[in-house]
Amino acid sequence: MNNNTFQLTFPDEWKETTVYTFEGPFDSGIQHNLVVSVLPELEKNGSLPDYAKAQTLTGAQALPGFQLISQNDSTIFENTPGYEILYKYIPSDNVQFFQKQWYFVINKKTYLFTSTFNKKTINTIIHDVEEVIRSLLTNSTFEA
Repeated sequence: MNNNTFQLTFPDEWKETTVYTFEGPFDSGIQHNLVVSVLPELEKNGSLPDYAKAQTLTGAQALPGFQLISQNDSTIFENTPGYEILYKYIPSDNVQFFQKQWYFVINKKTYLFTSTFNKKTINTIIHDVEEVIRSLLTNSTFEA
């Protein structure tokens, strides 16, 4: 699938904060999706792990029962540094979701991929999501 690609030119004062949402399969009681956010570049002195942690902690305040599970360097792209954060939250009784975020800096833009899973699909559908993320570099003219 090729999303509807387009290009716009803006004055220097404008910054890109694009969000794309792609709907995945309905599996095990959850409608999967992948949200891709294209964010302004990192501060010159900031690191990707620090940025990712700050973004996650800001969002975590709004999630009931938030629990950080893991955070580490990403190995999805061979030559592109990245950072991954996995956490779970409990939006209501007997409902538990896992959310994984992958952060990468590509062409001076920060790409944030976010996908939500349940206990079963964090071990199944996640592989499809990671393949989609890998396709960003393999199917395009991006350079790490």
